[in-house]
Amino acid sequence: MSALLPPSLRLAQAVGIMTSAFLSGGVLAVSYAFVPSMSQAPNTLLVREWHTTYGRGAAASPALAMLSTLSYLYLSYNLSFTLNHHKAEVYALAAIATGSIVPFTLIVMKTVNGKMYRKVEKSKGLDRSEEMSESQDKKGEKSQELLDRWAMLNFGRGLLPFTGACLGFYASFFMTS
Repeated sequence: MSALLPPSLRLAQAVGIMTSAFLSGGVLAVSYAFVPSMSQAPNTLLVREWHTTYGRGAAASPALAMLSTLSYLYLSYNLSFTLNHHKAEVYALAAIATGSIVPFTLIVMKTVNGKMYRKVEKSKGLDRSEEMSESQDKKGEKSQELLDRWAMLNFGRGLLPFTGACLGFYASFFMTS
């Protein structure tokens, strides 16, 4: 059915689905593949590796989420005045799911991110061979415990654009007008 749409809408379908799927894959890969490897490092290196990884994700993820969200919103808007208004609603849901990765990061992950950043600051000035003393904070959380919690939250965060990609794919290829 997507072959009947104008090229601009077909391009929006491709961009929306691909960018939300790419974003989801990148976020989920960090929790699934990279964090277990990072967990084997000494505390000083662990928090530094987390900081580098987080920084790269923070640089790319909002732009990908915005591009995908705008693509889905473009589809939703353009289809809302046609017989495809049900597709428009699904694209709107895809936009909400994908775009919600940003507030999820800023609100839900704020506490654990802040604690990890404090660990990073504590590690500055230490040589790679020096081990950061693992004094526990008020809740007794060590770097590894924080990383594990961060990985779980990050996995949940990665499911948001995955949901957006699934909804976009469904609307594009399985819904009829």
